[in-house]
Amino acid sequence: MKKHYDAIIIGKGPAGISASLYLVRAKKDVLVIGKDFGSLEKAHSIDNYYGLEKPLSGIELAKQGVEQAKKLGVTVLTAEVTATEMLYPPHPKTNANFTVKVAKRTSENEASTEEIEFTSSLILIATGKERTGLKIPGFEEYKGHGISFCATCDGFFYKGKTLAVIGNGAFAANELNYLYNLTKDITLYTNGKQLEEGVKEMLPPDVPVNTDNIHSINGTAPASEGGIVCSIATAPDAKNGVEFACRNRPVQGIFIALGTAGAASFAAHLGLQTGEGPNSSSLVVKHDFKTNIPGIYAAGDSTGGFLQVSKAVSDGAIAGSAMVRELNKIKAQKKN
Repeated sequence: MKKHYDAIIIGKGPAGISASLYLVRAKKDVLVIGKDFGSLEKAHSIDNYYGLEKPLSGIELAKQGVEQAKKLGVTVLTAEVTATEMLYPPHPKTNANFTVKVAKRTSENEASTEEIEFTSSLILIATGKERTGLKIPGFEEYKGHGISFCATCDGFFYKGKTLAVIGNGAFAANELNYLYNLTKDITLYTNGKQLEEGVKEMLPPDVPVNTDNIHSINGTAPASEGGIVCSIATAPDAKNGVEFACRNRPVQGIFIALGTAGAASFAAHLGLQTGEGPNSSSLVVKHDFKTNIPGIYAAGDSTGGFLQVSKAVSDGAIAGSAMVRELNKIKAQKKN
């Protein structure tokens, strides 16, 4: 499998696949990476999309889109993106501006995963809308008061401290591995879930994994009065703050890495501009779906607005066309 592409698209839903069609038809090498189809998998019946002779489930529609892209020559990889980084200066031979790291199962029948690194000149973030959070006391209150969503951004401030990472997938393992370079006093909390297949092998062998449910996140005082995180209360049967015989576990910082890396995670790692208020998890884009960081585009639900397949397909088409124009400019500049 190739390791460098003109464009890498993160997300294999309608926006990502739509963009890939425009890129591949313009003779560009494009890689689409996605672990699943996100919220589209939960759509039992879609009958308000143009051209459907009969209703389709969200996953049926998504799979048809992937097969269409593959037939045109798009490489589609089922894997989880764990990290994305900018290269400066760009690679002199390939013009690569970005690296994208993924965790991929070695085979359908094996639990182990392999980590692969790809490079590209451009990136499109089409990960959909993040709908992951913790509905437990203290989670909302202590965001920014000891609770962080980016190990690369904030890890340095917690050097040598007692830390917790909350998550159970490859994204959580990647965040933990980064933090492990800064402190060995770190625990992975899965909040009652089992580790996803292959994740155990990604963790340092001496890192404890706590699979109890999280009852609450506690602070030294209310966050409004300057309080910061000081402990996590866990118990096997704890549920959203309901009283159980819980054990308080001291922590000085908590890093949230639930599910897969989404728009907000990429924004924190790469410095992408996000909206305000209720749009704080949406990426801000220009008319051609460029973000504030050169070479990075975003489309679909990750940019907010009307969360429908039709809008995502339109976003992807416009973004893909804009990426073709930029790649043509890069090629022309290289010749000169």
